[in-house]
Amino acid sequence: MNRKQTLLISSIILSLFFVGFLNLSVQPQPKKYNLDIVKVDNIWKVVDATDYTKTTIKVRKKETIIWMAKGTDAYLQLPGKLFNPVDSEDSLKNGYTKFLKNGKRLKLKVKDDALAGTYEYAVFCTADGVFAQGDSPPKIVIE
Repeated sequence: MNRKQTLLISSIILSLFFVGFLNLSVQPQPKKYNLDIVKVDNIWKVVDATDYTKTTIKVRKKETIIWMAKGTDAYLQLPGKLFNPVDSEDSLKNGYTKFLKNGKRLKLKVKDDALAGTYEYAVFCTADGVFAQGDSPPKIVIE
């Protein structure tokens, strides 16, 4: 093998190594889940924004849940110590409650140290003075 061939082969091997290294170091982006607090068949529910028949979501650590109030102001009471606010306006009062105005969103990220399990939470809808149902009450499953 001459010098040009050796350099070419070395360059190819080095390129493949770096491509492989970069592929290993690229992590998939954590998912985001959009939930609507909305009236479905005359009942306030917390549902998947893309499929109103889904009422329980399954998430992983570092993934984001976004609630949106549609047609009501809402008080959310969430399990403590599971979430971090995405933005400053998403901070939870006392670490677990939030008042959400109609048309506004609440964005929370599942903490790195959240324990796997099923967590229930409450959403009170001021429009009719009732609690929203999910699977009565709404649930989040952390895998």
